[in-house]
Amino acid sequence: MAVLGIIGLGKEVVLIVKSRVEVIVNADVFQSPDLQSISHAMTRDSLGEAGKVVWDFLHLCAERRYEEANAFLVPGCVMEFPGGLKFRDCRELSQRSSTVYRWVAKVFERFEEYATADGTVVYNFGTLFGQWLDGTPFEGIRYIDRFVIQDGKIADQKVWNDLAVAAARR
Repeated sequence: MAVLGIIGLGKEVVLIVKSRVEVIVNADVFQSPDLQSISHAMTRDSLGEAGKVVWDFLHLCAERRYEEANAFLVPGCVMEFPGGLKFRDCRELSQRSSTVYRWVAKVFERFEEYATADGTVVYNFGTLFGQWLDGTPFEGIRYIDRFVIQDGKIADQKVWNDLAVAAARR
């Protein structure tokens, strides 16, 4: 990943990466060698209420504020990741990811929100970039997150991504 420029904006850092703008939500996290952040090209205000819940949850996870992120989950919520890995506590995400990469960030491409009988379904589409355990950078890895929002909280999360495919091609 070629960083073409860095601009500090208070607690936010804006990276200009290959002609797109990445916003790192917390400058303190950015300075950490274990950077795990969310980058986006859209605004939170452009989303519906359920989309804002997802946006906020993903930012908390990216900033490793797992206790706060857990407050967004209904009791019994299952977060299912590729390979059938299931978690009920956001702190488990960090433990698992530390066996795959040093850090990862998301580029939000779009959100879609649909009202259903079970709640509002929110899809978040985008790509991942980061650094493998050996220090090699990666980027452009597709992901889709699917959330079910009930009464303003996350009742279910499913994650699909091409991380395993990218790792196998190394």
